Amino acid sequence: MQLSQSIRLKQKQSMVMTPRLQQAIRMLQMNNLDLASYLEDQALENPFLEVGADSDASGDVSPEVGSDVGIGDASSETGGADLIDTDMKAGASPQDDPAANQEFDNRFDYSAADGPAGHLAGQGGQSGQGGDQDWDMIASTIAERPPSLFEHVGRQIDIAFSDAKQRMIAQILTGALLPSGWLGKSVEDIAEENDLARDDVAAVLVQIQKFEPTGIFAIGLADCLRLQAREAGLLDAAFNVLLDNLELLAQGKIDQLARRCKSSPEDVRDMLQHLRQFDPKPAETFFGEPDIVSAPDLIAYRGPDGWVVELNKSTLPGITIDENYAARLKKRVAAQAEQKFTMQALSSARWLKRAMEQRNETTLSIAAEIVRQQTPFLEKGANHLKPLLLRDVAKAVGMHESTISRVTTGLMIATPRGSVTLKSFFSVSLASDDNEAGTSAASVRHLIGEIVRGEVPGDPLSDDEIVSRINASGIAVARRTVAKYRQILKIPSSAERRRRARLNAPA
Repeated sequence: MQLSQSIRLKQKQSMVMTPRLQQAIRMLQMNNLDLASYLEDQALENPFLEVGADSDASGDVSPEVGSDVGIGDASSETGGADLIDTDMKAGASPQDDPAANQEFDNRFDYSAADGPAGHLAGQGGQSGQGGDQDWDMIASTIAERPPSLFEHVGRQIDIAFSDAKQRMIAQILTGALLPSGWLGKSVEDIAEENDLARDDVAAVLVQIQKFEPTGIFAIGLADCLRLQAREAGLLDAAFNVLLDNLELLAQGKIDQLARRCKSSPEDVRDMLQHLRQFDPKPAETFFGEPDIVSAPDLIAYRGPDGWVVELNKSTLPGITIDENYAARLKKRVAAQAEQKFTMQALSSARWLKRAMEQRNETTLSIAAEIVRQQTPFLEKGANHLKPLLLRDVAKAVGMHESTISRVTTGLMIATPRGSVTLKSFFSVSLASDDNEAGTSAASVRHLIGEIVRGEVPGDPLSDDEIVSRINASGIAVARRTVAKYRQILKIPSSAERRRRARLNAPA
């Protein structure tokens, strides 16, 4: 084998991801709230950039064109904007995706501090300290945080126990609570781990099981329900037997339960109705997070001449460049470093504004095309959702599929059918006899849900019977497809639905 060295020249073309291009693509895939947070961070570093509500309606509304939805002329500058448009349509992607960062800075309105202070000053120049003039600005401005489970239980412990040892045992039991409110350890284990007498722990446990919410500190599901039944005055011999045989209840064996309870099936169903009113996990509400409702980024509605798509001005941030301040600053600064910073900051602000305009134009163009192709869904409902792929929209608007994917992943649109993500308008096609383009998978899932809702509760349809009904409507689906869609819709099997029907049968 012979080794040799050589020098070769090679020429190739590649797309260079400049920092500004990465910034533009990141802005493209942000929703309005993420975009506002990002622009505020930029404004902190750029003295010429101001961020506020978007009051410019130019380019933010698509015109009404019959049943077609078009895009209005967006105001944009030449040069850098053309470069942004070309690269983003080509599907360029940055290495870092800020859309995955959902953190927001805490903000506090310090203007509220002037209210009480000024009011007190007008009443004799008092500073507001001492007596009835005490005023905690932070506490009165920030919403009160609901107490945690341990805070809630701790307050009841302080009221219920005066003995220090009993209070300590109660705190130890509180530390063994699970998020459901049940006790995570047995009394014996807790006593052994903390070198306590079992009887002392059991005595304190009896007392704290009377705490609110009822059912807390229970040892298992049956004990939790038993505590709530005792509180409601329903705990008798038959109810005790019912709670001791919850596995039969889960299987829907009402007749067998009735024999064990020495009651009639009607009495067992009556007890079951009371049982459904209890909370099997009484402490779960303390661990629940508040529901966060995201405002839509786009709005679609039917106008006199067709469908209209516009950006949501209530959440869309706007950019203003203080050109007057920049002009005055240019005349004042003399140092070369200061002049360079001024020019770079002003150039960055102008470029950011162009990128913002390009982002709005691209978002509107894609959203309008989606609304145009899914007009039957907006007018008639989920059964009329058409099969739609990313490449279909990309071809219609002249962009890359990756650009369509970035825009549609995080944005929501408000429609007469409710607020949905743009991504939910895309669905694969299933073969159909009535339509050459096929039927969307989303509409098939909706059809399965309607079939199950219309079945007789005591005689639920099997997956094979659901397949037969769907095939009879001209849509070709397999049994495994129906089973998969049923699981996506969280619809139980026919056997489970039959069992639930027996439990829900009237007395």
